[in-house]
Amino acid sequence: MKTMMKIFTYVLMVFALTCISCTIEGEEGPIGPMGAQGEAGIDGVDGIDGADGINGVNGAGINEITIRDHNDNVLLGASSTLYRDKDGITAHFKTTNLIPNNAYTLWFVIFGDEPGPPMSIYAAGHIAGESGTEIFSAYKSVDVNFNNPQTAEVHMALRTHGPVQPGMLPSQIQTMDGGCTSGEPSGPSLYSDSDVVGYCANIQVGIHPPVN
Repeated sequence: MKTMMKIFTYVLMVFALTCISCTIEGEEGPIGPMGAQGEAGIDGVDGIDGADGINGVNGAGINEITIRDHNDNVLLGASSTLYRDKDGITAHFKTTNLIPNNAYTLWFVIFGDEPGPPMSIYAAGHIAGESGTEIFSAYKSVDVNFNNPQTAEVHMALRTHGPVQPGMLPSQIQTMDGGCTSGEPSGPSLYSDSDVVGYCANIQVGIHPPVN
C-alpha cells in the first residue's frame, strides 16, 4: 500500500513538472532598435524661367529730336518724339517758353516721297499755363493722301494765336487762323511769340527727317 502511494505521488510530481514546463514560455528576446530613417532628398530647385522677349511695336520706329525757336536756338527741356508704324504716326511735343494764357496749335507738316509742297494737318491745341510748359500729343493715320508714315519727313510746327479772346477759344486752339488779326501767315519761317491780342505766327518747330 505504501509502495502504491509512493508511485502515485511520483507520477503526480512528474505530471506537475511536465505541465509547468509546458505553460512557462520563454522570454522574448529584446527587440532590436529600428534603423534610422534616411532623410528625404532636397527637392531640386526649379529652373529660372527665361525672360519674355520684348514685343516689337508693329514694326514701329521712334525718333526724338530737339525743338528750335525763331532764332534757331535749341529749347532746353523741350523735345519732339515721333512714333511711326505702318498705320500712321504719333507725335509727343513737349515744349517750353510759352506765354501763359496764350492759345497755341500744333501742326503736322508732312512731306510726300515725291517732290512737292507738304500737307499741313491739325494735330492739337492748348492754352499755356503759368509754367509756360505744355505737352501736345496727336495721332495721324494713313489715308489716300498720306501713305508713307514710316518714311516721310515730318515737321511739327507750333503756332501762337495770342491771348485767349472771349468767344474765340475753340477756333484759337483748333484752326490755323483762329483769332488772328495780325502777325504772320503759316509757312516755313519762324517768328517770335507775343502777348498781343490777335497776333498769330509759327514760333517753334521740330524737324523729323525722312527715313530711308
